[in-house]
Amino acid sequence: MADPSPFEARGDFIDGEFVLPEHTEGEIALEDPGDTDALSGAFPYSSASVDAAVDAARRAWPAWRDLPFSERATYLQRFAEAMEAEREGMANLIAREIGKPLWEAKTEVAAMIAKIGITLGPGMEEVRERSVELTANQLGRWRAHSRGVLSVHGPFNFPAHLVNGHVAPALATGNTIVLKPSELAPAVGQFYVELAARAGFPAGVINLVQGEGAQGAKLAEHSDVDGVLFTGSYHVGRRILEATIDQPHKLVALEMGGKNGVLVCDDGDVDAAASAIAFGACATTGQRCSATSRVFAMPQVIEPLTKRLIRIFGRIGVGYALDENVFMGPLISSGARERHMQVLRAARDEGAELLCEGGPCESTRPGHYVRPTIHRVQDPMRKSPYQMEEHFVPDIFICPVQTVDEGIAALDATDYGLVASVFSADRANFERCHRETRVGLINWNLTTVGASSKLPFGGVKRSGNDRPAGALSAAYCTYPVASLETEEPDALHNYPGFPKPR
Repeated sequence: MADPSPFEARGDFIDGEFVLPEHTEGEIALEDPGDTDALSGAFPYSSASVDAAVDAARRAWPAWRDLPFSERATYLQRFAEAMEAEREGMANLIAREIGKPLWEAKTEVAAMIAKIGITLGPGMEEVRERSVELTANQLGRWRAHSRGVLSVHGPFNFPAHLVNGHVAPALATGNTIVLKPSELAPAVGQFYVELAARAGFPAGVINLVQGEGAQGAKLAEHSDVDGVLFTGSYHVGRRILEATIDQPHKLVALEMGGKNGVLVCDDGDVDAAASAIAFGACATTGQRCSATSRVFAMPQVIEPLTKRLIRIFGRIGVGYALDENVFMGPLISSGARERHMQVLRAARDEGAELLCEGGPCESTRPGHYVRPTIHRVQDPMRKSPYQMEEHFVPDIFICPVQTVDEGIAALDATDYGLVASVFSADRANFERCHRETRVGLINWNLTTVGASSKLPFGGVKRSGNDRPAGALSAAYCTYPVASLETEEPDALHNYPGFPKPR
């Protein structure tokens, strides 16, 4: 018998089994954004599944928590082996459901697999046991405890890797999981937990509920969920904080948006900067929190940089995710395509000069295709919706700055604080930007996109709430418990007015 299609809905994954909801509240219609005629079918959902999944995770937690780390690690290693065995299948699924070009989908799967090994190795350094000798007969110890049941709310743009970036450290540190994948990527979410099932995790350790915003809200608010791990937009992250305001004890780890800038100094490598900016703006069709959208260039480089960017943007390979020589696939939805048109109108209304015409375009198949766009603005405008809001489309603006001081001020003149990049031959310029710019990541002579799980990943201001992922993800999945310990107890009778026990 042939394996079922990955686009065939199997239901929610609760207590070790896929179960279709008895009473559905709605369905998530399937769509291939690069070929809107290609897929049919839907994934049903029900809010009742949230309660069942949380209950299963709660019941599974004590036994999972109490397993030695080495045994939990064995399950996670089997999970990585299942991912490796389905490397091609997962990449193709991501490409079709998200519209991500196959080359990029393959890099996502590779990062997902690598995350397991990094988590089980250097990733556990932040939660290792620590001890200190306090007195001759008293020891102080500090150990990390799992939090309990954690909900993971996944994004559409990296529906496997960014989900796994929360799940792997959460499981490694002894927590149980309820995952709600993006409503734009239900099939990837389903396949991810299928691989977990193949790894043999005990029932209830990892659960999945499909749904839209209402189901995600119910999960985040649930009184038996001990932590919410979220990747997505600032506006949804803010709603999660509002929904949990009466639960100040609940961990809320938010990875949110970005409005990321690049400063190209007069001594910067123009060719390298142009390539990095174009890559950062167009990878994932601009749908990354770390995407490049603002470029500030000094007088000697702004014209040659602009010429190179116009050339690259005009020749970006746009097309269907599974076709050859495609760098940029479609946007995720018709709404996202309309948003690109709105961005173009906003730029025009604010007086920005259009340098590279783009926006909605046609391809070999019906889909939500666009071409990337470039504008020039003369001054950074803090109150400009075009310049300051995150748009999640492949568009950049170029703005002149005269000095490094002006460049730093421009980089920092945003409500977001995720990534910045500096192109300069002088390390001192980079170190100044590193010191004075409020971001969570700052790169020297490299693109804004791309990150390493061996380093922290997270931002400040509207980009995050001081729960960076990556190398520090195991830390937010735990809480520290301190102990004062002695093998030679002594009655406390040496304090004035404090009586002896007898």
